[in-house]
Amino acid sequence: MKKLLTVIAVLMLALTLAAPALAEESARPSIVAHKLSDAVIDGDLGEWNLDSPAVVADAAQVIRDVVFWQGPVDCSAKFYLAWNEDNLYIAADVTEDTPLGAIEMLPIDGEDNLKLYISTDPTADPDRTEYGTNDFLIYFVMDEGFWDTAIDRSMVPKDARQRFVSLGMDGGESVLPGYECAVQKTVTGFTWEAVIPWADLSSENTLAKKNKVEKYTPAAGDVLSCNFVITDISYPCPGTEYIPQMAWCGSQKIDKDPSLWGSVTLAE
Repeated sequence: MKKLLTVIAVLMLALTLAAPALAEESARPSIVAHKLSDAVIDGDLGEWNLDSPAVVADAAQVIRDVVFWQGPVDCSAKFYLAWNEDNLYIAADVTEDTPLGAIEMLPIDGEDNLKLYISTDPTADPDRTEYGTNDFLIYFVMDEGFWDTAIDRSMVPKDARQRFVSLGMDGGESVLPGYECAVQKTVTGFTWEAVIPWADLSSENTLAKKNKVEKYTPAAGDVLSCNFVITDISYPCPGTEYIPQMAWCGSQKIDKDPSLWGSVTLAE
């Protein structure tokens, strides 16, 4: 009897210790990306399934210059992903009082921009604390008429980059050969819609020059690590030293630590 009570006590202790870890795992933010057979990139999200947004609208999600964020009307967004075998689609319904305010003289992370953090490896450990070969940070500069893009790979260990290095980080470039985007102005801001061929995140990217990253072939049921950020210049020169930035999840450490990202499940 004493031995049985000891076993029960040990099991209860194990469950108690496991509970926080289980709670932390279940708390990881997640969205669903529905399959989109084809899309006209026009800024109209009418053909999208909008049931599973990544919502960025709370003061707790401001990861930089929080005292200069004036609430959801000042800057907030709902992000969406969709997919098919050839393309990754991303969209955002943005509320912003000074939309599309990029200033070319600023560093790219100080421009008005949207950022997508995405892994193209569904087998990657979601709790990894270091970027891997298939982890990408993509910038979309919100400058009407130009729509610069960039890919930051500086945080990927050199021996894991597979020759796919940073592209366009000085600004003024479009480093995704198949990228296409469109915007429609709204009463509260704008809707943005874009397509990125999976090939642009692989050795088929003609601007990445001899990189060795294999092209990802998506399938329903795959779960990918991902995250979203919006950067908002509220006060063009002067005042650009204070530029609020909001993330779906995590802190400024998301630029170094993918374990702070959320996830997306690919669905039919």
